[in-house]
Amino acid sequence: MIENTRGRAAPSEPAAPARPPRNRRFRLFAAAAATALAGLFTVAVSPANAALPGPPSGWTQVFADDFNGSSGSGIDGQWMYDTGPGSNFGTGEIETMTNSTSNVHLDGGGNLDITALGSGGNWTSGRVQTTSANVGAPAGGKLEVTASIQQPTGGLGYWPAFWMLGPGQWPENGEIDIMEDVNALSQVAGTIHCGTYPGGPCNEGNGIGSGLRSCSGCQSGFHTYTMILDRTNTSAESITFYLDGASYFTVTESQVGTTTWQAAFDHNLSIILDLAMGGGFPNGVCGCTTPTGSTASGGTMRVDYVAAYTTSGSGGPPPPRRPGPVR
Repeated sequence: MIENTRGRAAPSEPAAPARPPRNRRFRLFAAAAATALAGLFTVAVSPANAALPGPPSGWTQVFADDFNGSSGSGIDGQWMYDTGPGSNFGTGEIETMTNSTSNVHLDGGGNLDITALGSGGNWTSGRVQTTSANVGAPAGGKLEVTASIQQPTGGLGYWPAFWMLGPGQWPENGEIDIMEDVNALSQVAGTIHCGTYPGGPCNEGNGIGSGLRSCSGCQSGFHTYTMILDRTNTSAESITFYLDGASYFTVTESQVGTTTWQAAFDHNLSIILDLAMGGGFPNGVCGCTTPTGSTASGGTMRVDYVAAYTTSGSGGPPPPRRPGPVR
């Protein structure tokens, strides 16, 4: 089985030497099986260029970007590029990540576009992450991280992701995959990674995840992808994944053990957006080698906003994330 890792040090640390998989990307055969077994659900389409949601009573906004800026411009100083061959990430993906505005740019309408370009085995794309591990749940409180994203079309091999990574050595440093899809299937998966590789309490390199679930309309419009890390009871913490405000999967501290959980999630993490091509996850789901000759160049992961909120206690309800009508 091909290891699933993203193969880079967290942004607050110097580059690490070669190491075992650092995931977000392992779920090949397991993912295919989970797709067949997972319950399906249908969601409404979120408006493009939606206003950045503010925090409700009891919550504080700790990070936000609504990607306003001139058409064709690059990311602002909250973000950094992670560049280089996808083969460096340990996931089998084949693109080269660049800082070119051909691959990563603002569209002038309030969105960040990450676009994969190429054919055959020659592809370029983009990966950006916050310049530090900048968001975390306080002890006794909660962290919400959310984004409004339109998934790419283009066929076999496309692998969009919105995820988080703790500083240090993977997987004990913690990883939370808030949104992944492969092969333009209009699906979504939420997954955590922790503990040791291989195996360990988080079954690395697969992690503990929802498997791919139906995400109807997720390539034709914007939808909100959210996770809430709940530390209001520090002896019974949890991470819950949401699609358009509806929860669909939860992982608890008791599933992996307190020591493992604390090392993975009781600290700040960075936020990452990227669009990979090929690799273990898309290949395992289709039972083929991706991308193929029919994979279309130019598929774009479009991000309307990314935001993070915390509460120091149980607070009120989480910020509403249900989509409105298409505009």
